[in-house]
Amino acid sequence: MTADPIVLAILAFAGVVVAALVAGGVTLAIQLTKWYVQNQRLWFWNRQLVDHIYLGKGPPAPAPPADLFD
Repeated sequence: MTADPIVLAILAFAGVVVAALVAGGVTLAIQLTKWYVQNQRLWFWNRQLVDHIYLGKGPPAPAPPADLFD
């Protein structure tokens, strides 16, 4: 029958698409976690700079976290 190879091809294509979507979802989750952590570090440093300026402290300004720009 000619329908069997067509069904098999459609199932194989669907499997590839699902695998790509899962891999993309995992990659996205990892990147979002990294961006969230970096955003927290950046926010903390920004808060230190604002407090430093608001309190009228002179130079030097607070240094950024060590791994902020990695």
